Amino acid sequence: MGYYIFTYGVKTPEIKAVFGSKDEALLQKVKANDVFQNYAEQNQETIQALINIIKGNPYTLEGCHYGYAFIGICATLGKELPFTQEMKFWYETDLINQTLSEDYDIEVEIDTELFPADHFHPFPLPKIEDFPMISLIDQERLKHLASLLEKVHKTKEEIEAMIDGDEDNEEKGFAYEHIMGLKENITFCLNNQLDMIAFCH
Repeated sequence: MGYYIFTYGVKTPEIKAVFGSKDEALLQKVKANDVFQNYAEQNQETIQALINIIKGNPYTLEGCHYGYAFIGICATLGKELPFTQEMKFWYETDLINQTLSEDYDIEVEIDTELFPADHFHPFPLPKIEDFPMISLIDQERLKHLASLLEKVHKTKEEIEAMIDGDEDNEEKGFAYEHIMGLKENITFCLNNQLDMIAFCH
């Protein structure tokens, strides 16, 4: 199983405006979203959490329910990014760190870059004890990430050749697939004046 990271492009003021908006049309729109429905099917309390967020009701449920409802909000109002493959936390993130260190002498912890301990997000959600993890990567941090990864490049053909190779090259290929996908998503967000919202569960 494991935990996976996925992202959307968002306009932060638009997402903030959802809280306490009492927007019935938006409530129905989120409820109809496939991503939200997947969470709601697993736990009916996600629906009540969504209602509480939009109606401005007191938060009476565990924080995780609001986190999953919030994913549904971002999936509804946000933009799907070009690279949609999820990144496995503590596996592919470690491969990325190792590859950047070995091939480019870039010492970085990509999991910490995406989910820094001191700044997850500015939205008025209740405390979430563990998952889903939520992190807003604003324009400033996106520019920092773009600069960090600027010299890293592999073509699709080079990546495919690695993945089709032996086990060590295969893992490196997976790392580059995610690095280049992350770069593509960062560029998309910067070009479209979007912040990137990252989730992990």
